Order: sequence, then structure tokens, then C-alpha cells
Amino acid sequence: MKKILIILLAIVVFDSCAYRRIGQLTMISTRNVDSKTDYKLIKKEAVGIAKLKHNDAFQEAVDDAVKQSPDGEFMKNVIVYLKRNGRKIKIEGDIWGVPSVTKQVEKSVNAKVVFKVGDKVTFKNSLGKIVEGKILGVNTNTAIIEHKNSLGKTTKSEIKYEDMTKIGE
Repeated sequence: MKKILIILLAIVVFDSCAYRRIGQLTMISTRNVDSKTDYKLIKKEAVGIAKLKHNDAFQEAVDDAVKQSPDGEFMKNVIVYLKRNGRKIKIEGDIWGVPSVTKQVEKSVNAKVVFKVGDKVTFKNSLGKIVEGKILGVNTNTAIIEHKNSLGKTTKSEIKYEDMTKIGE
């Protein structure tokens, strides 16, 4: 008799701890969803739980699940569970949203550029336009470049190396 009583008590205890499936939803959200936005899957099988003593327990459970990802907007393939004792609700599903994009760009130039007589180069003139020319002579920090001015006449200018880009030899 004691064994039967212990077994029944164990069944009641385990049964009250289990969740009972009460429904399945295609999609659920607690905020507006833009139909034109291209949402991506962020996390699979997220779970949110809330106590039913709160007024908005269902909404709290959804928010609890979606908050697991900072980029989450809504859930798809949702299954709703209710604890057998009726005190908690559990939401389980996939989180969808717009993933944040973080790009890190690192620039470095290791090549040594050597300017010599006859090289073709470009530079910006006083008007801000890019001009193409040919190096006639080189100095320590500058080069003498032959190019056409804004009127189309051939002219010579002294340009700093850091203001020039080599485009050919």
C-alpha cells in the first residue's frame, strides 16, 4: 500500500512540474512587423517563460524569448505551453529580426612607391579636379610635372609626392 501511495505521489509531483502543449502558431510578435523588411533567422529554439499571476503573462513570455537576441523582432514556428498547475506559460520558437552589421576595415599599404622621370601620375589641381601628367624631374619632396591646365595648354607644376598617385611608367 505504501509503494502505491509513493508512486501516486511521485506521479502527481512530476505531472504538476510538466508543461502541457496548448497551441502552435506560425508567427507571434508583441510589436509591429514591417512586411517589406528582409528579416533573417537569428536564433533557433528560443524559450521564454512567464508567471500567470502577471496581467500580461503571454506578452511577457514572448518578450522574454525575443530579448535573448538584441536584434530580435518576432518569433516564427511558435509552440505555446502551459504548466499543468496553471501557474506558468512557456513560449518556444525561432527568433527573426534584422541582424546588425559591424564591419571593421583595416587599411595598410606596405608597398614603397618610387617616383622617377617619365612616370605617369595624377594629382588634384587648384580647382579640385584630377589631372594626369608626366614627371619631368624629381626633387627630395616634390616632382616637376608636365600636364594640361584647365584651358588645355601644356604647363609645368611642382607637386608634393604625398599629393601624387602613380598610374604608370
